[in-house]
Amino acid sequence: MPLPRDVAAARAAFPRGLAQPAGYRFTKDSLLLAGFPAPGTTRRVLDLGAGCGVVGFAFLLGHPDCAATLTALDISPAMVAASRDNAQRLGVADRFSAIAADAANLPDVPGLQPGSFDLCLLNPPYRVPGACRTSPDPARAAARQETTATLADFLAAASRLLAPRGRLALCLPPARLPELLASLTANGLEPKRLQHVHPKPDAPCRLCLVEARKGGKSGLVVGAPLTENASIEKYSRIDK
Repeated sequence: MPLPRDVAAARAAFPRGLAQPAGYRFTKDSLLLAGFPAPGTTRRVLDLGAGCGVVGFAFLLGHPDCAATLTALDISPAMVAASRDNAQRLGVADRFSAIAADAANLPDVPGLQPGSFDLCLLNPPYRVPGACRTSPDPARAAARQETTATLADFLAAASRLLAPRGRLALCLPPARLPELLASLTANGLEPKRLQHVHPKPDAPCRLCLVEARKGGKSGLVVGAPLTENASIEKYSRIDK
């Protein structure tokens, strides 16, 4: 069945045109992350710390044969409202829900039952407080720095909400990779895949893409490095 004209236009423009609260802007890292995990037999996807929902929507639209439902969780009511607006624009509202909640203090509410998700997507704040100048805009500050929840908080939340053998896919700068790997295993999430993203072939790694499995066996595969400008189109394919 053909898409309604407004939905087709929104998908054709994606990710441009997404509703975003003032002061907040997602980056291309969100698209790289969305293209990293394979859909497999995923039925329920959680976008943890979702912002306006760009990572989860890119995953759904990039895998049109995947019929999974998507839940977006963010501490900001404004972000949750924006993600609901975007779900309507993109024509996925029938399999989308959004919850305003703190990853560091998850409520016991319908839709957030422990062990209920097959895949968790996480683009956490990259910086710890004091590592860089804090933006005066609360939304931008929360997106960049761990002002409301730490990396350990996000990983604990992911571990709680993932089903056994469920997968977590996330991105983080390489400077925090040792901390990340240690915290993953501490939360019962076994690192299984790692890829480094480079701005160009002879430049240092800028971003790490990591996939972990809840309760998985040890065994990490390090994939071939990705060159950012050559791979962004591959990693952000959207079925239009």
